[in-house]
Amino acid sequence: MSAGRIIHIILTALAITGVLALFGFASSSGRATLCHQLNITVVSGSGDYFISAESVRNIITETFDTLEGQYIDRQKLAKLHHTVQSVDYADKAKVYRSLNGLIGVEISLREPLMRVINSDNQSFYIDIHGTMFPLSDAHTARVMLASGHIAFAWEPGINLADLPGRGQEEGGICPAGLYELARFIHNDVFWKSFIDHIYVLPNGKFELIPRNGVHTVEFGKAEQIEEKFRKLKLFYLNGLPRKGWHYYRRINLEYNNQVICSK
Repeated sequence: MSAGRIIHIILTALAITGVLALFGFASSSGRATLCHQLNITVVSGSGDYFISAESVRNIITETFDTLEGQYIDRQKLAKLHHTVQSVDYADKAKVYRSLNGLIGVEISLREPLMRVINSDNQSFYIDIHGTMFPLSDAHTARVMLASGHIAFAWEPGINLADLPGRGQEEGGICPAGLYELARFIHNDVFWKSFIDHIYVLPNGKFELIPRNGVHTVEFGKAEQIEEKFRKLKLFYLNGLPRKGWHYYRRINLEYNNQVICSK
């Protein structure tokens, strides 16, 4: 028998073995697995832990009573994933099982962008993707505040982009505009450290309040955001030092190519 023929037979045998192994794995993964241990991991990229692993376990227990000692099939695994993904503070959730009976749950928490206090004095967070989520008894995030004439309220899983027209009666706030403005501030190292508060006027225009509180920035609508901040930074670097931080009470950015100040 030639060497080429022998190599062909070996490769064919390896291929068949691999296919059988895959079928075996698929068959075993389709069967129920006896759960010996439930392992829960909570991850926060921002360091804001709005919920603990123990609280997640309690939520799971409310749905399943107990998982340890029970057989977990694909259907129950899918239900478990839905349960943990539905946690208000969860941005992403991953559920897996191992052949030795370990059921793993990993939750990545939402990263807060701002805290909102609306017109009815209801308070909640908006995450960096624009999705609302509630306050937590376990942790308070130190993030930018948005308040004033804000008509919309917290709804589970609702994104500000899904609220066209809400709160815009009589020229009121555009929720997506608030998000875009806050997102721009958050993504800029200088402005994130400097702007502390967004206030919404009845006509839907925005005012910005710096952390030092020495003046109010009249921003106007969430339009030409980058250009307005460029003007403001130039004014801070070149114009304001001549007068001092406490000289002006209001700085208006609404006019093209101008910064209008008043005492």
